[in-house]
Amino acid sequence: MTPLHKLYTLSGWLSGVFLVLICMLVVAQIVARQLGTMVPAADEFAAYAMAASGFLALPYALQRGAHIRVELLLRLLPAGGRRVVDVLATLVGLGIATYMAWYCALFVLESYEFKEVSSGLLPIPMWLPQLPMLLGTLILVVAMAERLVLTCQGKRFEAAEAGTAMSE
Repeated sequence: MTPLHKLYTLSGWLSGVFLVLICMLVVAQIVARQLGTMVPAADEFAAYAMAASGFLALPYALQRGAHIRVELLLRLLPAGGRRVVDVLATLVGLGIATYMAWYCALFVLESYEFKEVSSGLLPIPMWLPQLPMLLGTLILVVAMAERLVLTCQGKRFEAAEAGTAMSE
């Protein structure tokens, strides 16, 4: 496994950690409700964890071949045509991921500079829950760039046990 693929796998694991955190918050809320109390800002933390989980899962999903693809169209094309379409689709994906990462960075920086805090029970600096969004999109840009290079070389990016081969 290459160092970059280890990074994508770590990102997937972090995504899972945030999902476990959501489950723990839900259980804590249920128990607290039965005891006649509440968990302060649990809804906020669960929402932040859900966003973190979603964004951190993006590069891992790309590595595993789990993003939506229109295989029906690709199967109708000859191998050379498949590669061209795959390169073009990866270029579009890389452009979108780069755009997202750029604006996520501006968003986090703006929240940090203006000392923006959440409006819930606990005043949380907003750049903290926004950081996983930026991290996930930055890692996705790296993954898309690696996928572009490998696809241009006729090699496969996705993990061997995931998805269908580009040369099918």
